[in-house]
Amino acid sequence: MNAIKVDTTIDEAVASAIPALRPLLGKHVELIAIEAPPAPAPERKLTVDELLTSRIKLPPGVGPLSLEDMERAIAEGALGQ
Repeated sequence: MNAIKVDTTIDEAVASAIPALRPLLGKHVELIAIEAPPAPAPERKLTVDELLTSRIKLPPGVGPLSLEDMERAIAEGALGQ
C-alpha cells in the first residue's frame, strides 16, 4: 500500500483542484493520500424473469410456467379469484 503525506497551505490552485478543501482556504494543513483497494466488481443483477424463476418451486408434475402464466396468477390472486 502506497501513502503520500503533503504539508501545505490551501491556496486557490489547490481549492480549485479539490473543491472539498475550499473551506480550508488559507489554512495550513497536512494531507495524506492512501492507496485504496480496488472497488469490488458489481454483482450481476437478476432480471425479473430470473428472479421469479429462482424463487418459484413448482409442485411435482407441474410443467414450466411462462411469464404470462405468472402474471395471470398474480392478477387472479389480487382479485381474489
